[in-house]
Amino acid sequence: MESLPPKVQERLNQLSARFREGLPAVLEELAGLRQRCEDGETAALRELRMRVHRIAGSASTFGFELITQTARAAEQAIERDLATDGQRLTDESQQALNRITQTVREAVTPAPAAAPVGDPLTAERPEVANGSDDAIAAKHRLVIVTGPIPGATDDISDQLAVFGLTLVRVDEIAEVETLLHRESAVDGPHYDYTVLLSTVDFVAAGNGRLRDLTSLRNRYPGRFLTVLVGDEDDFDTRLRSVRYGADAFLALPFDTTALVDHLEKMMGNQETAPYHILIVDDDPEQVSTTALQLQQAGMITSVVTDPRNIFRVLVEYKPELILLDMYMPDCSGAELASIIRQNDSFVGIPIVFLSVETDSERQFDAIRSGADDFLTKPIDPEHLVTSVRIRAARTRAMRFFMERDSLTGLLNHTNLKERLEDDLSRARRIGTRMVFAMIDIDHFKSVNDTYGHLTGDRVLKGLARLLEERLRRTDVVGRYGGEEFGIILFNTDGVQAKRLMDGLRESFSRLRQTNGEATFTVTFSCGIAEFPRFESASSVSEAADAALYLAKEAGRNRVMVAEPPSGDDETAQSS
Repeated sequence: MESLPPKVQERLNQLSARFREGLPAVLEELAGLRQRCEDGETAALRELRMRVHRIAGSASTFGFELITQTARAAEQAIERDLATDGQRLTDESQQALNRITQTVREAVTPAPAAAPVGDPLTAERPEVANGSDDAIAAKHRLVIVTGPIPGATDDISDQLAVFGLTLVRVDEIAEVETLLHRESAVDGPHYDYTVLLSTVDFVAAGNGRLRDLTSLRNRYPGRFLTVLVGDEDDFDTRLRSVRYGADAFLALPFDTTALVDHLEKMMGNQETAPYHILIVDDDPEQVSTTALQLQQAGMITSVVTDPRNIFRVLVEYKPELILLDMYMPDCSGAELASIIRQNDSFVGIPIVFLSVETDSERQFDAIRSGADDFLTKPIDPEHLVTSVRIRAARTRAMRFFMERDSLTGLLNHTNLKERLEDDLSRARRIGTRMVFAMIDIDHFKSVNDTYGHLTGDRVLKGLARLLEERLRRTDVVGRYGGEEFGIILFNTDGVQAKRLMDGLRESFSRLRQTNGEATFTVTFSCGIAEFPRFESASSVSEAADAALYLAKEAGRNRVMVAEPPSGDDETAQSS
């Protein structure tokens, strides 16, 4: 790596040091995944292989070649385990993982640096101690209410708790800073986000309140959000809220579901996943330089040096842009671009050539092969990052609108069915269970007829937010159609799914819905079907639908689990 430009080398050295500092956490993660494999979790072996693969790639980028070699050896051993037993680590894999552990320990200092202290919104906090990436993410989010909120019910704290939000009341904005530091004491909670909820008039009326609010926003940039409520939804009121620094504005009457919807949008923008860029180049030093520049801009990079591996990476990682070298042995960049464009599944991924070629005709020939742009080396790092980010953002936006339901933001019907097919095939391949659940809101037509379609839309969005908040990151949620939702629970059996869905059902039934004049509650019914008790995507979907129908027939507001046809007449078990 010594041949890299000094500026790039300096940045690479900084990232290399940061990677070294994070290696103790890598050891803990590997130990947790190995334990899950020993406990017989069928999905853990595949997760372990993916984690070892990422370790190999990162170590290579940052110059830890010995870690890269041991990680690649372990990845190959685990792949052989997946191809045979698919569940357990063999002695060969155990030994390979031991070698990774040893090389990582040799690369780090005996004592990792202490965690920073002082910022209660960003200080290190304990993670969920269950050793599973499938666990529900700990979303520590605090809502601080100051001043009266007209229309907010007495049980607003319980209502927000359903969505994983903690509510605290204070008399004045000036008290918030003290509250945050008190809450961040040893063994106390630490919050990813703090939301101040107040009214426009309250902020305007008190001496120094606007100054205190501005100070908090400057103290915790990006982590302190402000939602202001106004009794009038007109231009002047909204202008005042903007001038007071509000991230969102809610018009009275106050609606808890609308508040949660705004918070999810704001926090979602803050928590946007990094763009994933695939680099295809046979030059390791060029790959390292390009990967470094993109990673410093907050992106994730995958690397393919052998074009024959391109489709495996495209399927597994779903990158949002491909950076492609024009000249490689055995297969040119233009030829590879043509091969990629022949596959309809990848037609929407931008391909950008990054090459020393300066001949305009050859550049246009390369673009005619299916590429979207041509960047010439050497390229200014900021120009490279900006070009990649713009195109990757466009890809992500297009994917979202193509895959998502416009009202709820969940997967649409078509993509939900595709995910069901894919996940069921994966469950069959690795020998694990999977559940498909169908939800239908009870008497939803009556909600629309009585309270109006806008209120009905808020009910749908409220249920969508609840499902997204309470389910695991690995679970898949989609809008099946109308007031029906579908949920894919991977590595889950019928008993676990029934317990989970009953908890969601009870939580949803406690949510207060409103149309501004009346307050009401809504329930849902649910049908569950489990693979491999039902062996295909169509049969598991039909079985879940049949169980949902039985739940409706039995009185609604209940969960029923489908049973495969047998000699008796029972086809589902009620809650």
